[in-house]
Amino acid sequence: MGYLENIKIHAGVQKRVELIFSQAIEEDFAQLFKDNKVACRYTKLNNVMGAGYSNPRLGDAIWPQLNVMYIIYCDEDECKKIVGIAEKLREQYIGEGIACFVSEATEM
Repeated sequence: MGYLENIKIHAGVQKRVELIFSQAIEEDFAQLFKDNKVACRYTKLNNVMGAGYSNPRLGDAIWPQLNVMYIIYCDEDECKKIVGIAEKLREQYIGEGIACFVSEATEM
């Protein structure tokens, strides 16, 4: 199936999942995504800086760590699985600051 046909099939309302977390735990997310067969299509932003409810991640001498961000568009079922993964890893890595945002998006 071609690119344009795929877009037409997936057009309409979808869930947009944004995950922001420390690069140190990215392998855990990747493994759970693979195990649960989710997040096969995503946008990944490396070296994301910011400050939230945990220690800042600024990539400087004082706060040397950085985050990674995944943006995933998916259906409701896949969204629930991804949120479950984020919740599981929040419990496992309490101090790491895992952010998970879900909103609706429309593919045109």
